[in-house]
Amino acid sequence: MITINKYMTLGILKDNIHDITKDLQNILNVHFEEHESSYWGEYTVAILSERESIKLTYNYVDDDWQEEEFKQYPLLLKLNRVKEPEKMMNLLCSKLSYITPLYLEEIEARVGRRKYYNDDRQDELY
Repeated sequence: MITINKYMTLGILKDNIHDITKDLQNILNVHFEEHESSYWGEYTVAILSERESIKLTYNYVDDDWQEEEFKQYPLLLKLNRVKEPEKMMNLLCSKLSYITPLYLEEIEARVGRRKYYNDDRQDELY
């Protein structure tokens, strides 16, 4: 069976990670834990299963952009291997006006990677 892992990135126009975490916990009914690392900086994560997680990070960490082409979003929400990420994205975007879908990345083992942007850009295949 071929497995396609989906990773969705959403941009957040607000910059208070604690307020956004509370909003996400209320809507998704999941618990986020605070973490800090040298690469991600301060972030929060909700572990949904052994493979699924939701991570809220700052876009700008230690003088470097996580997503340089999306500098207008101080925070990034990463849906990692979440079942039905499109459904979760639609729920979040309908409830929280400050969230915008940026792209969906599909990774298929030994085949490649495809990135779907939410704007007019063409899909990219790696």
